[in-house]
Amino acid sequence: MALSRPRSGVIDLGSNSIRLVVFEGAPRAPIPVFNEKVLCGIGRRLRSTGRLDEEGVQLAFENLPRFVAIAAGMGVQSLHVVATSAVRDAEDGPSFVARVRAETGLNVQVLSGDEEARVSAMGVLSGAPWADGIVGDLGGGSLELVRLRQGEPETMITLPLGALRLNELSADGTDIAGFIKETLAGVPWLNEAEGASLYIVGGSWRALARIHMAQRQRKLRVLDGYTVAPNAFGDFLKLISRQSDEALLKQGSFNARRVDAIRPAARVMRQLIKVLKPDRVVFSARGLREGVLFDALPPLVREEDPLIAASRALCVQFSRFAQLGDVLAAWCDSLFPDETAERGRLRRAASLLSDMGWIEHPDYRPQNSFDRALTLPIMGFDHPGRAFVALALFARYGGTANEEKRAIAYEAGLSDDDLRDARALGQALRLGYTMAAGRVDIMAASRLSLEDGQVCLDLPDLGRRYTGDRLRRRLVALASTLGTTALIRVDGEPLV
Repeated sequence: MALSRPRSGVIDLGSNSIRLVVFEGAPRAPIPVFNEKVLCGIGRRLRSTGRLDEEGVQLAFENLPRFVAIAAGMGVQSLHVVATSAVRDAEDGPSFVARVRAETGLNVQVLSGDEEARVSAMGVLSGAPWADGIVGDLGGGSLELVRLRQGEPETMITLPLGALRLNELSADGTDIAGFIKETLAGVPWLNEAEGASLYIVGGSWRALARIHMAQRQRKLRVLDGYTVAPNAFGDFLKLISRQSDEALLKQGSFNARRVDAIRPAARVMRQLIKVLKPDRVVFSARGLREGVLFDALPPLVREEDPLIAASRALCVQFSRFAQLGDVLAAWCDSLFPDETAERGRLRRAASLLSDMGWIEHPDYRPQNSFDRALTLPIMGFDHPGRAFVALALFARYGGTANEEKRAIAYEAGLSDDDLRDARALGQALRLGYTMAAGRVDIMAASRLSLEDGQVCLDLPDLGRRYTGDRLRRRLVALASTLGTTALIRVDGEPLV
């Protein structure tokens, strides 16, 4: 990807891992272009020693200079460095921070418990600004819980329920199931949020989602927006919490060095589900690191729709006719008079992304456009939304949904009506490109509408030059999908 915007980066010094992520793209919806983690475990044995793990610290300092060099080499202009529970709680945390500065030149911001919770919640909100419910972020040293109300962090707390910390308690003979239950019972506002959505953040919890998707042979395995039913997922967590390391490693869906965190992570989430009784559990690929960047944005930028911002940035960078995206979205408005606001934003995103497939070989444009839309590393839509946009772009390049595509759509939660609307949108986009051939003036001067049981294409007199057999066939195909007939008018007169 060419460097078109300033790059920003975050180094996250966590209890279990250290990580560098470099982002590029629209400020409201940056895309990770580099992501590397090292499972150092600097918070291992912190409870018993009060200090950072020596081997983990050594491993951290073996890798931090690499992170600094990579960030500099990639042209990162803004590098944020944050430390969480382990560095915050360890008696040698201040000396660790001082050593980081002396050896690497990095200024580490040690987040308080409340700051860590709030910033993690901001990461969730960066991708789901409408989120309302409870954010849970499980790390190696602590669990952060945040009550979101109408897209704003309201109440937050940090609890000593990190996976590494719980392993220490277990090794000391503590009944960690009882400890987890007692600790969560001490958070009164959790009961008040009963029935709300639960948004999941944290590497160990994400590993559980990957295991779950693999066991169920999910066709779409994008973690962001993966949504599960609480009761059934609770049963899965119960099973995972009782499995041996050997059995867990056979799952093959996560880093083997994270295996010792999987069981305590499963126990914490299961108890949290029991207490909260959420209506759904939603996994977020965005948390603390994305929250750091989102929190630093001006308020007006934070208010932008992340899906539209990301789609527009990709449109500008990869499309031949980038100026057509918004015009196409408006051009298709009247075909979908009863659509929801959510469907409208998906249609707009599909319109902005609709010219990205031009670079592919024509024979592969439908399939590659489908695959790309389904797995784009951008924020702002869930699995049903991804499937809808992917199907629309598949049809935009002439694809006809087969059994495989329908299976992916149904698995994501789309209905037959949704499949029809996605196909109609793709056909309308295909028609628009055929008619205008990249000319905004022709597109803006024409009109596509549903009138009296017909799909009508109205063209100015100049548009007569743009009519032809291919245009007619594609208009008829769109009308057929919508169960209507087709009509072309030039200057108000039907074209014979």
